[in-house]
Order: sequence, then structure tokens, then C-alpha cells
Amino acid sequence: MNREQIKEAAAKASEDYMENALIMSGPRGSYRKGFMAGADWRINSVWHKKHTVIPDAGRPALLELKDPDSHEIVYKMDSYSGYEWRELTHYEIAGLIRFAYIDELLPEGKEDAE
Repeated sequence: MNREQIKEAAAKASEDYMENALIMSGPRGSYRKGFMAGADWRINSVWHKKHTVIPDAGRPALLELKDPDSHEIVYKMDSYSGYEWRELTHYEIAGLIRFAYIDELLPEGKEDAE
């Protein structure tokens, strides 16, 4: 997502939230609840479910996988070759749930150091 898409999606998510929000006592509780919903939205907005997006070739990503034997969720770093994930076995690919690009998970680093 680019910056404009993130802003548009955040605006939509905030409207959806406000329609369905249960107002806590007083404005402070409402602000806190809204902030937490926004933070959750931002975290989840960078994840792509498998088969919904063709991954960018060579772009490092964090993959969320379900181990077929133990059914545990595991994470691996990999990049897409343009044809397949470079490091995953066919066994692991079957358990792929979603992926997020590393550069979208990390902060932009524009915060002022104090």
C-alpha cells in the first residue's frame, strides 16, 4: 500500500469503527478504544492472504505458516522469485497463510530522536 491508499483505508476503517463502536464512559475511554482499534487495523493492514496478491519478486517478506504436523503457527523470512518462494519447500508452501513485506512492518524512521 502506498501512503494515499493507507490514508483512504484508515479513513474507511475509522468510519466502520465509529458505526459499530460501543461508547465507553466519557470521551477518554472512547479515544482509547478508538486508538487501540486504529493500531490493530494498522498492524493487520500490511498482511496479504495467500492467493490474493502476487508477491513482488525479490522483496523480503515475513511469511506466516501453519505447520501441517503440529498445527502450530510459525514465521519465516523469504522472498518471492517471480515464480515461487525461494526458501520454502512444497510442504511449507501448503501451510502458507499470509505474508507481509518487511519494509511495511518496520517504522519509517522519520520520528525525531529526543
